[in-house]
Amino acid sequence: MHPFKESIRFYARNIESLLLLSAVLVVPFFIIHNFTLNYLNLIAAITGAKFVASFFNLFLLLLFLLILQIPFAQYVQSDLDGDERPVRKAFRAFFEHSFSVFVFGIVFSFLVSAGMMLFMIPGLIILVLFYLTPFFVVLKKQSAWRSWRGALEMGKKHFLQIFGLLLLVSLVEWLISLAGLFLVTSITSTFGAVMFIELLLNVIVLPFFAVMFMMYVNKWKEEAAGAEAAVSGGLLLDER
Repeated sequence: MHPFKESIRFYARNIESLLLLSAVLVVPFFIIHNFTLNYLNLIAAITGAKFVASFFNLFLLLLFLLILQIPFAQYVQSDLDGDERPVRKAFRAFFEHSFSVFVFGIVFSFLVSAGMMLFMIPGLIILVLFYLTPFFVVLKKQSAWRSWRGALEMGKKHFLQIFGLLLLVSLVEWLISLAGLFLVTSITSTFGAVMFIELLLNVIVLPFFAVMFMMYVNKWKEEAAGAEAAVSGGLLLDER
């Protein structure tokens, strides 16, 4: 089955558990991001350093997004492996690997943010090539520093597909945020209401995107394994 269709079915089948993970883990990160961003925007408005505020907004967004992929990726993998307690494993994976992904994410987010703010294309290339690192952390059960090479290899082989998926994610996020903002501002303009709607949308949407990427990673991994097996089989026949 196509990974995108499988992602929709998986999300619908496991929506309660995924939303539980999202409510517990996404909400704190979202609140920290929003308040930090509002503080930076206030400083930027006073000092005129809007470039700095934009840079840190993108930096924090990428950093938090990288970390938050871990529990959802682990939940998907645990379910595919037939584990009876995927939620428990998801939380465990988050606490075991979040620090290494956090440290790796600082370097990753800085390079992507700097590249996109200054030259755009280098930042996009780094984003695509290393975006799958948290998923390989889950697959390999190793730190981000031992998993990024696998992400890089897959990023090279499926560069356009990953870029397309990231573009789709960005577009959907923008449209949902725009629709939510329009809906709220048509009723009230209070900051709390706008923030709540954005929070609710992120809690609902972010797990699906993580599930989708994990499905694609598994598909590409199986294809690579099948290709290697075919090559190995061909070599054995040639030797005979």
